[in-house]
Amino acid sequence: MVLSHLHKCLISYRDLLTTVDRLLCRIRRRYSAQIACHKGCSCGCRNLSIFPIEALSLANALQDLPAGTAAGMRKRAANASFWDCPLLEDRACNLYAFRPLICRTHGFPLQTIYHQQLSIGHCRHNFKNMSPIPDDAVIDLDYINGALRAINSLAVSEMPRALQLPDRLSIADALLLAVF
Repeated sequence: MVLSHLHKCLISYRDLLTTVDRLLCRIRRRYSAQIACHKGCSCGCRNLSIFPIEALSLANALQDLPAGTAAGMRKRAANASFWDCPLLEDRACNLYAFRPLICRTHGFPLQTIYHQQLSIGHCRHNFKNMSPIPDDAVIDLDYINGALRAINSLAVSEMPRALQLPDRLSIADALLLAVF
């Protein structure tokens, strides 16, 4: 019963990913000349910290990979430092469709409140010589993170005691989970 509730949380999380992907696709289509990110660009790829729901999603997706690919990722995860994202192989993400929100939005103009000030940050390779960045290219990170935190809170409340996870895990730790 508990795992079925976690699966429902994973569906909600993946629905959020779909919503964010649509937003990113719209921005990419409209501002393609301003976005340098492409397959093989791994300048922002790190062994970042993610929420438990994101870790569960990665662990679940890893189960569907060919055994050799999954074993290679687990081996990279066991040896990963902060600078090494274990999802990467030949500068491409092996779990691209399941990558965490932080990975999806990296490089795009992200708006957040930082020290009570509105702040917009993006990869230095994107939106060069474009100031200010158009409002329809800016992503409200606080709104997206609010939705992510709500889904994560529900998932954490549904986890059995034996599966209690820390508040944040590295991507490597997520790949080493034996949950499903």
